[in-house]
Amino acid sequence: MSVWRGPFGVTWRQCMRASALPTAAAALLAAVGHAWDAPVLAGDGAAAAAATPWLTLPLFVAAVGCCLVAARTWPTFVRGQEGADAVRRIARGPLGGRGAVAAGALTAQLTLSLPLALALAGWFGAPPEAQRHVEAEGPATPIVDSVGAQLLFVVRPSLRAQSVWLRPRASLPQGPDPTQLSLTSGGVELTDAPISFEESRELVKVPFAPRELAALQVTQTAGHVPLLFGPGSVVVVGAAPLPRWGNAALLTLYAAATSVGTLILAAALGLGAGWSTVAAAVVAAQFVQWIGGIGPVDEALLDVLRGRWLL
Repeated sequence: MSVWRGPFGVTWRQCMRASALPTAAAALLAAVGHAWDAPVLAGDGAAAAAATPWLTLPLFVAAVGCCLVAARTWPTFVRGQEGADAVRRIARGPLGGRGAVAAGALTAQLTLSLPLALALAGWFGAPPEAQRHVEAEGPATPIVDSVGAQLLFVVRPSLRAQSVWLRPRASLPQGPDPTQLSLTSGGVELTDAPISFEESRELVKVPFAPRELAALQVTQTAGHVPLLFGPGSVVVVGAAPLPRWGNAALLTLYAAATSVGTLILAAALGLGAGWSTVAAAVVAAQFVQWIGGIGPVDEALLDVLRGRWLL
């Protein structure tokens, strides 16, 4: 039996036949909806990031549709389906053809999602180039609260960087002046421009000439506002631009990853449950990942539209 005529090919064709039109309709709705009510926001990539729900819609429809079709198409995937006995006599492997069915569904989802992610990322205004963003690792007590206080942050993996984004939390001021900081790496100060904070979660982007960065030191030079540099408050931005199309392609792999766990769950439930139970589990599993924010896909969608490289 050829791959095209086996469970892989049958599932791929069924997924494409059943899911292509709903996915295309969702993509059209997303494109029109975004164009009708596109926000105007300050900041690079801010308006594009606000379009995350619109990008989610067609990719979510493709993921749910392909998983449902896979569970419905193959007779042994769900208990009590017609033709299961005949399939068991042919598919004698330990998975009974379920692995090939899942692979066909995932391939169909990638086939549908890839052109949509590439086109919609550009339509929604994602930056044409993406940069790597690496969160620097700070000390156990990442607080500066007096002149001369220092914190050392490690950048793993090290990268050739062009800026550092600082977003600390501020405590109650102990005097009238905002806190000023200096940034050094290898004993060299990264910028002569003033770095000042007086509000909590205030974002300051510190650009500098591209250089290899493995660690950086934050030193308080003046001021009376204690600052807490928790996780994610020091982000190093890479200097090498990477293509938007590559980032969008990676997004489709994140989207397919949500279906891997969903299909495993569906196959396990299908051993003892009927179609309605398995269908409800598929929709619920995809919903909590895409809409509920459980798993990496929610953050990946935002990163693509902000121009942050996913790897």
